[in-house]
Amino acid sequence: MGRSANGLKRKGAEREKSGAQGSARELDWELNLDALRQTPGFMIRILQLLNFEAFYRHFEALGLSPVEYAILIIVRDNKTVTQSELAAVLKMHLPNLVKILAAMEEAGIMKRKRSARDKRAVELSLSASGQRRADEASRLGEIFDAKTLAPLSKPEQTAFVQMLARLAEGYRRELSRNDVS
Repeated sequence: MGRSANGLKRKGAEREKSGAQGSARELDWELNLDALRQTPGFMIRILQLLNFEAFYRHFEALGLSPVEYAILIIVRDNKTVTQSELAAVLKMHLPNLVKILAAMEEAGIMKRKRSARDKRAVELSLSASGQRRADEASRLGEIFDAKTLAPLSKPEQTAFVQMLARLAEGYRRELSRNDVS
C-alpha cells in the first residue's frame, strides 16, 4: 500500500510489472478520508506519525527517539527532576521510563541518585557527556522545529503552537476534573 499526496492509496488487483511472469496493469485509487480529515483527533494522529517519521530521519546521527530527546531537554532545563515527575510529564508508566533511563545511564548520559529530600524519589541529572548530547539535540531540534513549521507563515507558526498548548491544557484540566469526580 503506497501513499499519495492526499492519503493512502489502495492497490488494484491488476498491476503492471515486467518480469518472468509477463506484465499486468496496476490500478491505484485513493481512500476517501474527507470525513476523518475534519476530525482533530485523526489529523493530530496523522501529523504525529509523520512528525515522528521525520524526527527519526533528522536525529539519525544522534540515534535519539522522540522520548529520549524530551528526557534530555527536560532534565537539562530543570535543576531537579525525579523519575516520577518525568513519567507524569511524558505520560509514561514509570517502569517503562525507568528502562529508558537505565539504558541512558549505562551509556553514560544520565545520572540517577536518591533524593536527599525524599528517600523514595530518584533524582535525575545529566553527565558532562549527557549535557553535550542535550545541547547538540537542542540545536538539531531548532532546525527540525523550523522545518516542521515551514509550511506556515511566522504568525501562523506562533498561533499554531499556542493553539496546541491551549488544547493540551484544556485536556489536562478536563482529565483532572474527571479524576476528582
